Amino acid sequence: MITRERTMAACTALLLFLAACGSDSTGPSSGIDATAALQSLAVGLGTDATSGFYAPGSLASLAPQLDRINITINGKSQSMFALGLRETFPPGTCLETLIVDPSVTNPPGQCTPPDLGFEMILWQSHSADTPPDRIVLIVGDVGAMNFEDLTTGTSAPPGFAIYRETQNDVWVSVSGTLTSNVAATSQTCPIPLPPYAKTGSCNVATFDEQGTINFEPVTGVSTATIVIPRQTIRGLLATITETQTVTLPGV
Repeated sequence: MITRERTMAACTALLLFLAACGSDSTGPSSGIDATAALQSLAVGLGTDATSGFYAPGSLASLAPQLDRINITINGKSQSMFALGLRETFPPGTCLETLIVDPSVTNPPGQCTPPDLGFEMILWQSHSADTPPDRIVLIVGDVGAMNFEDLTTGTSAPPGFAIYRETQNDVWVSVSGTLTSNVAATSQTCPIPLPPYAKTGSCNVATFDEQGTINFEPVTGVSTATIVIPRQTIRGLLATITETQTVTLPGV
């Protein structure tokens, strides 16, 4: 069975892949503009990275694909910057040979499809030089994504989410459902491939999202609920046509 540690490693790889897309345009602004918001996100990812193998780099070039959406957190409306990412892999791709973690030993012949091919990042920032004030990371796959308690069992859940306020207060998903549908547009985004891909392509895509996620605190005592009313954001659809093995650095 695939471990939660491997799931988080795959999540980190997908998340930090967002640093690859390039453009010179500017995005929407409200208080803080899209470029500054993405710089803030890069600062936040730098503090969250689990190893030096992946580097967040500069996310500012993604400003043209950045939207703002309205969600509710514990019944209170919040305006958040939003960005989606979808990756597809060739048939027969095995997560065990896609990203190798030296600390994990897999049974011989085991092949787990990389089914965490979708993620969405929601965040609020007030300055380009500081991490987001709030950030929500949702990882899973397209369609109806169900969330389960991450604190029990060792198998990877079909989807999971992490919610953080400031740098200290953290929640993890325990229940709920998010429905996600992704459609490519004709607009391409030439990108350096992620390290686990030999060949592939990228298109700007639309992400149709709706759902509710319930969280339990990692720190603190209060639960949290995030509701995403149905709405569409933009993001990237990366189609990987040939993979190569990437080995995470040892600890």
